Amino acid sequence: MKKAPLFFDLDHTLWDFESNSRLALRAGYEDVGLREHGIAEVSRWIEEYERANEWCWAQFRAGKMDKDTLRSERFRLAMERLGVEVPAEVARRLGEHYIETSPHQTALIEGTLEVLEELASRGHVMWLLTNGFEEVQHIKVDNSGLAPFFQEVYTSDSLGVKKPDARAFELAAQRAGLAMDDGIVMVGDSWESDVQGSQNVGWRGVHFNPEGELMNDAWRTVRNLRELLSLPLGV
Repeated sequence: MKKAPLFFDLDHTLWDFESNSRLALRAGYEDVGLREHGIAEVSRWIEEYERANEWCWAQFRAGKMDKDTLRSERFRLAMERLGVEVPAEVARRLGEHYIETSPHQTALIEGTLEVLEELASRGHVMWLLTNGFEEVQHIKVDNSGLAPFFQEVYTSDSLGVKKPDARAFELAAQRAGLAMDDGIVMVGDSWESDVQGSQNVGWRGVHFNPEGELMNDAWRTVRNLRELLSLPLGV
């Protein structure tokens, strides 16, 4: 049986975004001296940053915020929510520190390398399709040992369009030398961006959903990455 071409999302699917981000945020808290700016608890800082970051990314995906604004605004907004007023320079420094630090963290979702090795040994050809920034996502892939498993990394930056826009999947397939009806499978944690987006263009979507509500419209759902190995990934 011919093996299906596989596309994977990166953050929260293979690369452990939460763990890696929190390591970088703790380092930034210390290196930029946020305690001296009135933020007493690093745990509260991380909590408010994550809320602000989620909101800013939603704005970015909707085309209401550009990349440069997002990188500092999420830090400014987190400090505002903590009732702290600091110069814009501090938010800028935090943004730069985070971008310089977080991509170099190497924690992966449990089972990532084991599963990718097995899929490759079975003959699957694989690519990454991510909404992250071009210069950042490649660092993550190279440093965490993911690069050998993938033909290419397609980012929203390089494609000029973000998932779930149909053009993101069409351009990725085109650059990979695939036809849209080649039985492509997309694996990702985002219901809207990865699963709905891919299924809307005729791909099969696998929802990597460790503990959330099951979405019945997904072609398949896996609670851990090892379950991918039991799916019917033929064409």
